[in-house]
Parts: sequence; structure tokens; C-alpha cells
Amino acid sequence: MVFSSLFSWSFLGTSLLMCLAMLDQYRQNWSLTIREVAGGALIVALTFSTAMTLIGRRHFFSKALAEMTSGPLTRSGITSLFYSLCNRMGVRQVSIQEAALGTAFSVSLNGRGFVALSPSLASSLSLDETEAVLAHELSHIKNGDSRAKGVARLVRLAFRFDPVLRLAEAAVHRERELWADRVAIEFTRKPLALASALVKASSRPKLGSTALTAGLFVGGSGRGVFSFYPDLERRVDILLALARKMEFASVFA
Repeated sequence: MVFSSLFSWSFLGTSLLMCLAMLDQYRQNWSLTIREVAGGALIVALTFSTAMTLIGRRHFFSKALAEMTSGPLTRSGITSLFYSLCNRMGVRQVSIQEAALGTAFSVSLNGRGFVALSPSLASSLSLDETEAVLAHELSHIKNGDSRAKGVARLVRLAFRFDPVLRLAEAAVHRERELWADRVAIEFTRKPLALASALVKASSRPKLGSTALTAGLFVGGSGRGVFSFYPDLERRVDILLALARKMEFASVFA
């Protein structure tokens, strides 16, 4: 993984240099404790490595766009639907691309974002299902999920052998997926369409999936505390419950 390698090597190299520098000060000033030496080196190493990784992410955007997409999506019906959703959801500076891998995903960095949809998934979805998927991905951008997931990933990489942080990273991903579902429904009012779209997306192969794209594609399924995706059955049940609640509310409106 690009960012994990950048972070790990930056962290190791900076830690070594700072430990050597701090130990030299320790020899000159015996009032310093080993804890202060190690703690100071750790703080500097974490700060430097995080900065390097964020800089890498900043310059990675254009390269990621070129490798993960095949250019702008040219299906006029979908593009007009997409930009209509952008206006309704208040999402700016975002474009729609044709996904070169996976099913559908979104990325937001440096104030710019894009939603990508694969032609194979698009051809299998109805118009309502397509709208639901696009709204889900726009919700990720609206909610700042790239930032939240990135922070969770950086913390885990800093302490890569800590099982608690691994659990926390997976939990952040699952929570953000469920939140994106709810925000999408607020704007589309079509929970059944999203539920059926998630089932269809989950049944399709995730071509090009790597450690870098873990938790990125729409419709992923998983079980257990280390999964980046909520359990699909539970996720669909939540959407069905929302549909029943909306139907009930409309009867007495």
C-alpha cells in the first residue's frame, strides 16, 4: 500500500534519527529520563510521518484519478441525474467518472472529489437504483468520509500491531457506510432502491480490489469486527425498516 509504506519508512527513519539525537542530549544532560527521550523521539517521528503522508495524499490525487477511472462518464441520463443530485445535496466541485475497477466509489481530497461508476454495474441498475448509489457515494463526500477513514488508517499504521486500533479502523468504515446510507435516503426517499442496488453490487466481482481500496467500493459485504463493511443482511433490514416507517408516515401525513 502506497501510504502505509510512505508512513512506515518515514516513521522508522525519523524515529532512528531522533533517538540518536536525543540520546546525544541525554549523555550531555543526565536530568533527562529515558521516557522523555523516547517520548520526544516518538512525537517528532509521528508528526513528520503524518505530514509526509498527507503531502503524499495531496499529490496522489491526480495519479489515483487516472489509474482508478477511465475518464468522464458519458451516459447523458446518468450524468444529468448526478448533477441534479449534487445540487440537491449541496455537494460542489465534484465530477462523475467511469470506474476502471470495482463497482462504484468516491474519493475526496484537497477540496475536489469524484464519484466513479462502473459500466457493468450501471447497466444492471434501474434508474432509481442508480440514483440511490450515486446519492450514497455523494453522501461519503458530503460527510467528509475520505478524511475520517484516512485519519483512522494513519492511526492504525502508526501502531500497526495494536489490535484495538485495527478494530477501531474497521468500525469507522462500517459506521460511515451506514451513515452514508441514511444521508442518501434523506435526499432520494428511496430506501428500497438502495437496498436492491446494494444486493446487486455485492454480488458482482470487485475487480482490481487491493489493500489500498479496502472498504472503498459500494455494496461490499462482510461479517465480524474486522470487516470494513456492515453485514449486508443487517444493512438491508435497516433500509427495509426505513421504508416501512416512511410508508407509515405517508399514510398519516
